[in-house]
Amino acid sequence: MTDQLYQRLVVAVLLAFVLAQAVFAAFPRIDLAVSARFAAGTSGFPWASQAPATVNLVLRRLGEGLTLLLILWWCLGAATGSLKGDDLRAWALAPLGVVLSSGGIVNLVLKDQVGRARPADIAEFGGRAGFSPAWEVTRQCSRNCSFTSGEVALAASIAIAVVVLLWPRLGRTRARIAAILLAVAYVGVVAFLRIGLGRHFLSDTIFSTLLSAVVVLVLYRLLGIGRARRAFDPALPLRTTRRWLEVPTRRALRWLRRAS
Repeated sequence: MTDQLYQRLVVAVLLAFVLAQAVFAAFPRIDLAVSARFAAGTSGFPWASQAPATVNLVLRRLGEGLTLLLILWWCLGAATGSLKGDDLRAWALAPLGVVLSSGGIVNLVLKDQVGRARPADIAEFGGRAGFSPAWEVTRQCSRNCSFTSGEVALAASIAIAVVVLLWPRLGRTRARIAAILLAVAYVGVVAFLRIGLGRHFLSDTIFSTLLSAVVVLVLYRLLGIGRARRAFDPALPLRTTRRWLEVPTRRALRWLRRAS
C-alpha cells in the first residue's frame, strides 16, 4: 500500500531544501542581518553572558539526557527481549535519528569539513575570522565550527520523530496541529537561542532542521515505521523500567527486613 503522506513529506522536505539553498546562495548576507539583531555591534553577543545562555544549556542537557536514556533503555530492552518486533523498530527512530544527524552528519562531518566560523568569531561582531556563506568550504575555523548546528539537529530529530510516531494516535485535526506547533516551538526556541548567543547563523539552524528531517524520513522507510508506529506506546519505557526494578527492589526490601 502506497504511503501518500510519506511521499508528500519527502517532496515537501526536498523542495524546502532546494528553496533554502537558493535563498541563501542568492542572499548570503541574510545571515549577517539576522545575527546583527542580537549583537552589540563589534562588542559581541550580550546573551552569551545572560539568562538565555542558561536556558540554552538546560535545553541542551535535557535533549542529550533524553537521548542517552532512550539509547540505554532500548539496548537493555533489546538484550532482555522486552523490546521486539514493531516496538523495537519504533523506539529506535528518535535516538537513531539523533545519532545519525546531530552526532554523525553535523558534528563528525559538516562542522570540521566546511570550516565556517561562528558569528561571535567573525570581524563584523568583534572577532577575527571572515564571514563565509552556507556550504562554502573554508578555513576560517578548524574545529567545532558553525555549519551546521548540532543542538538544532538534536532537537529537530527528537521533535520530528515524536510527531511521526504519535501521528496515528492524534486522530483529531486539532491534536495534530497542536503536536506540530509544539514541535516547531521546541526547535524554534533552540534555534533562536543558538542565533541569539552568537553560536550559529540562521542558515545553520535551517539546514540542520532539514538534514534531520531527511534522516528521519530515510529511517522511516528503512525501519518500517509506517507499520511499526501502530504499536507505539508512549508509556512503554515507564512500564518496562518499573517491571525491571520490581525484582531487585523486592529483594532489597527483604534483605533490609532481615537485617533489621
